[in-house]
Amino acid sequence: MIAVEQRRDASETAHSVRSGEAPARRPLLVYVNIPFCKAKCHFCYWVAEVPREDLRLTPADSGRSRYIEAVTEQIKAQSPVLRRAGYQPRLMYWGGGTASILTGDEIRRISESLQAELDLSGVVEATLESSPETLDLDKCRLARSLGFNRVSIGVQTFDDARLRKIGRIHSASQAAAAVETAAAAGFDNINIDLIVGFPGQPRAEIENNVRVALSLPVNHFSIYVYYDSAGTVMSRQIERGLPVTDPVEQVEQYCLARDMLEAAGFPEYGAGYLGSPPGQADQAYYSLAMDWIGFGSGAGSLLGQRLITNTRGNLHRYNQDPTVVDVNAPASTEALVLKAVYEALGTYDGVRADLLQRGLGISLAEARELPRVKAYLENVQRHAELISDEAGIRIRREELVPAWYLTRPATYQGAQN
Repeated sequence: MIAVEQRRDASETAHSVRSGEAPARRPLLVYVNIPFCKAKCHFCYWVAEVPREDLRLTPADSGRSRYIEAVTEQIKAQSPVLRRAGYQPRLMYWGGGTASILTGDEIRRISESLQAELDLSGVVEATLESSPETLDLDKCRLARSLGFNRVSIGVQTFDDARLRKIGRIHSASQAAAAVETAAAAGFDNINIDLIVGFPGQPRAEIENNVRVALSLPVNHFSIYVYYDSAGTVMSRQIERGLPVTDPVEQVEQYCLARDMLEAAGFPEYGAGYLGSPPGQADQAYYSLAMDWIGFGSGAGSLLGQRLITNTRGNLHRYNQDPTVVDVNAPASTEALVLKAVYEALGTYDGVRADLLQRGLGISLAEARELPRVKAYLENVQRHAELISDEAGIRIRREELVPAWYLTRPATYQGAQN
């Protein structure tokens, strides 16, 4: 279990950034969490803990309008700490939930707050995560005018029957139209998410999904393998007898999609990520290439080798005081090191010793001796060659995908921020 220090305010959080370090320019990933969706998808564990009535708040609801105010208050309260520590925002990512569910006015208010408090002139990639039913041309144009240069669209599948089974409320045609709309608004860096390995999902559906995706103006693909996550509708369906796809078959479905995309000119650069340019925010997060600040209910931060989070599903408590956090713990806690090692091994560079030490405050040698990390790495080695040298450890590229997906730690989800 993570050692937890309960309910620390913004002034205490300042001490989480090491005061002894010189205020050199330190790259920072800025994350904004929008915990609202029009529906709760049957597979999604990110919102499993969020009460449905909170998840579906509309702009007319006081809880949602207060949330926008709370996010701007948190930005104003914590940005001075970041400035004094010498952080320079380099990447920005708005996720959720559904970031694109916000109205234009809500997007503008949060964006203007960030611009007023932080120097965003050095941001090279700014991503707006979205769902097809919440994108329109005006919103896309507004996002472009506010500095967003990348959009990520949660398509999941282009099969209408599958969309209904997994609880999505958009159609395949809406998904395709959303991609075209983003391109019409000037986005030339467009990612779409697709999921393989759903219960009962045939290979023919995977092939069709990729063919449709390749007909659209998309330059980047995130291909996820379905994972049975506790607390979701689909997990309860599986408990009642819904047959699941064998993990080996799931990996083969991923490889089918990957091979089709690579043949079309979209190279894989990590497990689940294909295209060019690579998605910088995901890679920075997984490799620990920089610290990050999370604004919003359920968002986590890694600052000065400390993990700082407030728990998902506590929207109203966040609204009461957005500067209070639930966890302020050393980033070298075993559960967090396991999470970091697992995620970094999904990249071609693997776990870089220098980034692990800088980000979490623990050497790779020390990390490898932690019982849960040691057991995990031994499991990886039963599936693939684990290359170890002065730079760090990594899975041999040809074996990366099956080894990484088939050795997912059972406690990984519980280690999430």
